[in-house]
Amino acid sequence: MRNRRLLGVLSLACVVGALGGQVWAQQAPDMIVYNGKVVTVDDKSFTSKLGTIAQAMAIKDGKILAVGTTAQIRGQAGPNTKQMDLKGRTVLPGIIVVHDHPYDWAPQNPYSLKKVLTDDIVVTRYIRGSPQEQAKAFPGVLEEAVSKAKPGQWIFIVVSLGEKYEYGLDKSPGAPNVLDGKMIPKELLDRLAPNNPVLLRDPFTGWQLNAKGIEEEDKVFPQLDMVAYINHETGQGGDNGGAMSPMRWLFHEVVMKDHYPQLKEIHRLELGWWASLGVSTFGSRAYTPSNLKVFSDLSKHGQMPVRNMWSWGWREQFFDADPYLFNTIALLDGAGNDFFWNEGGWGVSVPASNCTTAQPRPGVEDKPWTKKCAYDPGSRDFQRLVAFVKSGARISNMHSGGDRDLDYLMEAIEMGSKEAGFTPEEIRSKRHTFDHLTLEPRPDQLPRLKRLGMVAGGNSFFFMENSPEVMRNFGEGAVEWVVPRKSMIDAGLPNGFEIDRPLATTSLTVFWAIARLMDRKSPQDGKVYAPDQRIGRELSLKTTTTWGAYYLMRENQTGSLESGKWADFIVLDRDYMTIPESDIENIRVLATVTGGKLMHLAPSIAREWGMQPLGSQVELGGPGTTW
Repeated sequence: MRNRRLLGVLSLACVVGALGGQVWAQQAPDMIVYNGKVVTVDDKSFTSKLGTIAQAMAIKDGKILAVGTTAQIRGQAGPNTKQMDLKGRTVLPGIIVVHDHPYDWAPQNPYSLKKVLTDDIVVTRYIRGSPQEQAKAFPGVLEEAVSKAKPGQWIFIVVSLGEKYEYGLDKSPGAPNVLDGKMIPKELLDRLAPNNPVLLRDPFTGWQLNAKGIEEEDKVFPQLDMVAYINHETGQGGDNGGAMSPMRWLFHEVVMKDHYPQLKEIHRLELGWWASLGVSTFGSRAYTPSNLKVFSDLSKHGQMPVRNMWSWGWREQFFDADPYLFNTIALLDGAGNDFFWNEGGWGVSVPASNCTTAQPRPGVEDKPWTKKCAYDPGSRDFQRLVAFVKSGARISNMHSGGDRDLDYLMEAIEMGSKEAGFTPEEIRSKRHTFDHLTLEPRPDQLPRLKRLGMVAGGNSFFFMENSPEVMRNFGEGAVEWVVPRKSMIDAGLPNGFEIDRPLATTSLTVFWAIARLMDRKSPQDGKVYAPDQRIGRELSLKTTTTWGAYYLMRENQTGSLESGKWADFIVLDRDYMTIPESDIENIRVLATVTGGKLMHLAPSIAREWGMQPLGSQVELGGPGTTW
């Protein structure tokens, strides 16, 4: 009897074993990376603990199947599993940038412009050097471009802000600006190009048009009063004397209105460029109609190298708190696919000002920092914010400058939530955001922010650009309010990573920007500003991964390397965890995987893996071809 039972148990075991083998054969990983240092960032605390560090990782159907030792993970391989030996290299979760605008920066990438925009499409030229050198070279460049252009054809000229973005970082009084309306006067544009529309752009937000360009813009958007957007004497816009908004639609909706295939290709290449720098996901407003169409098309056809959470932000002044629109935005919350989805918007027509409660130093005049607040209660934009929150929409990618406007933003959230009857938990579940943090938050604002469940961004370039000016105007105490990451972390307030700058026009990288979280050193003068707000490499990694995922409402899908999450990770050329902090800015990304697919593969590691290099850097002949 005992032997009969034993035989039965053994038979059952054999059946289960056979079934288990069959199931496992179906679950064999598509990809395995092994013999490495896989930093999972699976610790959820506000401490410097990062959690599990493994040796290997298995990927199946775009998601992480398992992490563990090399022996454990390689033992799961099937006959068709691709296995890549990391040879001790470090793997991190893909970098998440919560506020950036690759759609804005793509038209200035000199590599993709050269490849995609040939002279028969748009006559495009790029000028390098100092502002003075660019201004000197400009007449000859424009004359040559006109000689190649057909009558009525657009001429698009991009000026540089420096190899290390030095002319963009310099906000000191009297700093030269090639698009200041004087170095390149509009009269020169009109005289040299009377029959061609001309658009000048710097890599950030500055722009100039000639008279013919203004005429062409008016044909596409006749309902817009360009007087409100442009200085007609200088042809300027953006940071240089007019409104910023037209820089977003002039190229995309006007210059490229008849060239959609080329427009889409420019943006595919730009997203691939960001993937080569280690970015797997970013948040941004969708500023123009083409932004929605291009990214939607790329995502639907599997051509999106990085993921994008988008927020609504198009001509808000024309809707004036329209409840139909606001309710639609609330309904869109979370809609989309794994590569392009919506999470709210602004609901207002202007970004926050830098108005502040900080007191200027004696003898300092009342600067723009202390001007009338954008969200002053009673203002139209304050009422829009209240209506936006009341509709149930989420405030996301919200520009927020000074601490006083942050007070008013929180007041609008409280008022709109109260009018809607939201419970405290419902308010916190929205995770309303505020970005940039030019001069905010104050220490006393942190408990209120936490009570409302708000999530911060934090612009790496802003504290570099603005700290010297804040010091001059307000003193050392106010500098502690400029992107105060350490204070926010100590208060248990999640905060994400912003770059918000066109890196492809420079030699700078994402890890260069990450290194500034650690040293808070301004490239302008080499000084460290608010050293108490520095954070170490561990907290910097949480800022750029797991807290970014929380900001983008996708913490269950990304931000850490855990079973069931998206297989979004990067392979580095040196160990982020052990090299000197001063060397972190020199890290290069050898491979980027998004959703289990290689989006970037540098030549050095491609040779090791017996594969061909791939990605935008390779396609365009960028610096990544030497990595």
